[in-house]
Amino acid sequence: MIHGGLTPRERKQQMKRIRNLEFQYVIASDLASRGIDIEGVSHVINFDVPNDIDFFTHRVGRTGRGNYKGVAITLYSPDEEHNISLIEDRGFVFNTVDIKDGELKEVKAHNQRQARMRKDDHLTNQVKNKVRSKIKNKVKPGYKKKFKQEVEKMKRQERKQFSKQQNRQKRKQNKKG
Repeated sequence: MIHGGLTPRERKQQMKRIRNLEFQYVIASDLASRGIDIEGVSHVINFDVPNDIDFFTHRVGRTGRGNYKGVAITLYSPDEEHNISLIEDRGFVFNTVDIKDGELKEVKAHNQRQARMRKDDHLTNQVKNKVRSKIKNKVKPGYKKKFKQEVEKMKRQERKQFSKQQNRQKRKQNKKG
C-alpha cells in the first residue's frame, strides 16, 4: 500500500518492490498515485470519484500506456453522478453497469436517465400549462381523468418528437464519422 504517510525512503523501497513485480495488486491514495509510473498496468479501480477531476485523469492515466490497452473501473454512488458528468465533459466515456443478483448488468448511462428525467419534468409543466389553458372554467364530472389523459397524450407527442430529433442527430453524426 502506498500513501502520503510513508517516508521518502519507505516509498522508494515500496516502488522498487512494485517494479520487481512482487505484488499482484497495488493500492494507492490520490496523492501517492500522482507520482507512480509503473510499466504494464492493465487495470485501475477507483473506489470513489475524486472531487478534484484532475485526480481522476492522473489515476486512469496509469493504465494503457504505450501501445497497451487499459481498463479503468470506477465505483460510484448516485450522489457522485455530478462528478461523473464533469468527467464525461472532459471526453471520458463510461459503460455503466449495476450489480444485480451478484452479476454485472449493463444499464443505461446515468446521463441518459438524468436527461430523460429532466426532460419529463420540464415537459410535465409545459404540458399541464397547455392543457390548463384549454380547460374551461366550468368543471364536469370526470374532469381530472380527462386532464390526466390529455397530459399523457401531449407527453407522448413530445417524447416522440424529442426521440425523432435525437435519431436525426445520431444519423448526422454517423454520416460525419
